[in-house]
Order: sequence, then structure tokens, then C-alpha cells
Amino acid sequence: MTEQTRDLKATTRFDPAPVESDWIGRWLDERLFHAEPDPARPPYSIVIPPPNITGKLHMGHALNDAIQDALTRYHRMLGDNACWLLGTDHAGIATQNVVEKLLRSEGLSKEDLGRDEFVKRVWEWRREYGGTIIAQIRRLGCACDYERERFTFDAGYMRAVTKVFVALHAKGYIYKDHYIVNWCSRCGTAISDLEVEYVDEAGHLYHVRYELEGGGSLTIATTRPETMLGDTAVAVNPGDARYAALVGRTAVLPLLGRRLPVIADERVDPEFGTGALKITPAHDLTDFDIGRDHELPTIQAIGPDGRITAEGGPYAGLTIDEARERVTADLRAAGVLEKVEDYAHSVATCQRCGTHIEPLISLQWFMRMDELKEPATEVVRDGRVRFVPERWGRVYIDWMENLRPWCVSRQLWWGHQLPVWYCEAEGCAETIVAEQEPQSCPRCGGTALRRETDVLDTWFSSALWPFATWGWPDETADLEYFYPTNLLSTAREIIFLWVARMVMMGLEFVGDIPFRDVYIHSVIQAADGRRMSKSLG
Repeated sequence: MTEQTRDLKATTRFDPAPVESDWIGRWLDERLFHAEPDPARPPYSIVIPPPNITGKLHMGHALNDAIQDALTRYHRMLGDNACWLLGTDHAGIATQNVVEKLLRSEGLSKEDLGRDEFVKRVWEWRREYGGTIIAQIRRLGCACDYERERFTFDAGYMRAVTKVFVALHAKGYIYKDHYIVNWCSRCGTAISDLEVEYVDEAGHLYHVRYELEGGGSLTIATTRPETMLGDTAVAVNPGDARYAALVGRTAVLPLLGRRLPVIADERVDPEFGTGALKITPAHDLTDFDIGRDHELPTIQAIGPDGRITAEGGPYAGLTIDEARERVTADLRAAGVLEKVEDYAHSVATCQRCGTHIEPLISLQWFMRMDELKEPATEVVRDGRVRFVPERWGRVYIDWMENLRPWCVSRQLWWGHQLPVWYCEAEGCAETIVAEQEPQSCPRCGGTALRRETDVLDTWFSSALWPFATWGWPDETADLEYFYPTNLLSTAREIIFLWVARMVMMGLEFVGDIPFRDVYIHSVIQAADGRRMSKSLG
């Protein structure tokens, strides 16, 4: 082969890079993807599921973007006024975690910087990776309306989030209360039920004998002996004949000597372990509900730092693992540890960092779901919102019917800070929820006001995406023309985190569904079977 032939073959091999970059440039110069309201043409709109600014996009995003791109181009060729709106999500806990990881590589922590400086570092991260994400979408040739790019932390969007919070609080849907939450001691925040991952682990089932006052004993079985430091009762099923005569008596907590009533409750599974359940209201959701119904005291034996509190007596200051080892040894020495069995069970872990989740009673901001979930369920039942494949509609409805109050506050530095202020004037303690920062307390006139440091769960702000992106709360021409959108394309794991909440918020604040069709696409997994994630690299 001659040199000339080699050169000819080299130049005739197709190289897509310069060709594709040239065409996307031409398309954008000619504004072919931009759409304005046009009453003479039918609208077709899609809002892109906003990627978190935690890193670069992966193949899962490429799959979803390809679906949306094909639909947008198809409807544009049909003559529809197609608009595919793009943007990114600030992703509170996920972004804070990746920036903290970056700081650790520099030998720093967020506490070393302080809140204001840390937030500046996150904005630097956003400028780098938010721009990279948009560049990737552009490089794929996606037919988005790049002139309409939105960010869940831009000024207009923040105004929408604040307005929604204040409005829901005024209706009594948002309130502050002590309730049991999923707590991650590494992230230092409450997290959603839907951000908890369950990992199968080989553990143990510990059978511990509790003596009864007046003679006799009963044996409980637990996978977490260290939580007995917070026990306030022992419960049995009212239909369990083995323990019927013991209800109403008093048990004595091993090691600490605390007196515990023996109660009967239908929620106790007589088939688990011995059929007798230790009740620790501060460290288990079922126990918390039982404790409230039976008016039991709550004793928090494990603190937010993942260590035993002063309530744990001689075990105070130990980590959970250290306490389990010490408590087990002391129970064995006291002769009340009857046996330890191997036991495989699912353990709750933080989706973001893998730390074991600790159920803790915490003072948090919650959102009632009862009034919002009914209309959002009905629009799927009657077909106004249609899931494809259809089976996901049934999954959606089942989840909505069993919805609990939503913990919307997070103990983070990056996110939408709650529009809440507390009056610190002596004898006042007024709580002020307002769209604008108050200058004085409406109750006492005092000016010593302290801003709530908590931020909102990321999914609270992203729930507004289908309408806040079109200009709400203003009555814009875009909102009137492009809302409701035609289709949402997403993956199954965020049906509850995001899809359901968008339906609820759209109905509540705009008075209409946010989209007509929800297409649940397949999920691309990594080689080890895990769902792809920017946070995992």
C-alpha cells in the first residue's frame, strides 16, 4: 500500500466528532429548538428530569435523553410546537457529600470552612459540573431549548419554593414535631424513607431473659441488643396464649434495672423470635407507634452522632458496635443471654454513603400528605395520568394509599434554607414563616430573630419542576401554553421520590396534572449490578 493510498483511506474514514459538533452549532445558531407560545399550533412539551450536579452524566442519562429527543423531534416533524426544557438540580445531600469528599482529599472539612465558605465551594462545583452536564447534553445533539435552561437554585425557582412552603404551612399541611426519622450519623441529617437502601447482612438473633417482678421471667429476641438501653416496655400479641397471663405485670430490664410494663398489642408478630418484643420507642418505627398508642415514655439511648447517650448509663459514649459487644458480654456474664443464633436480615443503609441508618426521634419539619395524596391518586385511577408500562400505575397507587407524613427538613448546609424565623425576645418564642425576611416579630415587636438553619429535602423543590420552570408563581404565557406537559420519561426508582410529588404539587398549586403520560424506561446497570450513579463515579 502506497503512502498516497494510506492517506486516501485515512481521509475517507468517517469521523463523527467534527461533523456532529458542526451540526449542533448550526441548529443552535438558527434557534431550531427554541419554541414560543403560538396559539395557532398545538404545543408538545417535555421537561427533562434535571440531572443532579454531582458529576458527569452516565449512560442512564443518555438513554433517557435519547427517548425524549426522539419524541421531541417526532412531534416537531408532525407540526407541533415542540419544546423540550432542560436544566439541573442542586441535589442537596448528594452534592454536599461529593463536595465534602473533595474537601477531605484536601485535608479539610466543611466545619473548617464554615457554612458561608462551604456554600461558596459548592457553587464553584456547580459552575464546573453544571456547565459540563449541559455541554454533554449538547454534545449528544439533544434537541433541547437551550435558551430556557433552569436550575433549582436560580432566583426565580427559589421564589417558587418559598411560596409553596409558606402556602402549605398556612394551610396547616407543614408543621414541626418530634417524630421518628431515618438518621444518618455520617451525613448528620434525616433522610427520606425512599433514600434508604436495604442490604442483606449476616447478623445474629440474641435471646435475652427479662425477669418479672414477683417471680418468673420471659425471653425476648432481638437483632440489636444495644437498643435495650432505651427499652420502656415488653409487648406480646393479645392472641398469644403463651403470654396472656403476663400482660399487666412488670419486667425488669437486665443491666440497668429499669421497670418495664408488659403490654399487649396486635402489631407484635408472635412468629418472630420468642413472640415477645422489647419496645424501644426512640429507635424503631413500629415501637414508636406502639409507644404513642400506649403512652410509653421514650428514652433516646443512641444520639445523632451514633454513640450511646447518658441514658445508656455505663455504656455512654460508646459507638453502636462497641455497645453491642459490651452489652452482649455483660448479658452473658449476668447469665441472662440464653442463646445467640445466626440470623440473616436486611439492614437499612444510607443511599448516599452506605452508613447504617439509625431510627431516631428528632424535632423536624413534616408535611401532611392526606389531603394531597387523594386527588393525586385519583388522576391515575381515572386515567388522566397514564403510566407506560401500565403496571407501574398500580405500584404508584399502592404506595400512595399507605403514605406517611413526609419529613421535609434536612440538617445540611447546601439547599433551600427554610423560610422560618424564631423570635428570641424574652418570653416570646414566636415562629414566623414568611416569603420575605421579617424585620420584627409580629407578636411582640422584637427584632432579635434567628433564621432556621435546616434546608428542604431536595425532592420538595424538584416537585415543582413541571410548573416552576415555566415561570410560576407568575401567570406567564409559557405556563398557560406549555403546561401541563405531555410526557415525563424517567426510571422506576423515582416514581415515589419525584413523580408522585410532582402530581401532588401540580394539582395543588396549578390546579392541573403536570403531565399526561409517564414513560418508565429500563435501567442501565453497572457491571456489578448496581444502578449507575454520578456520585459513585
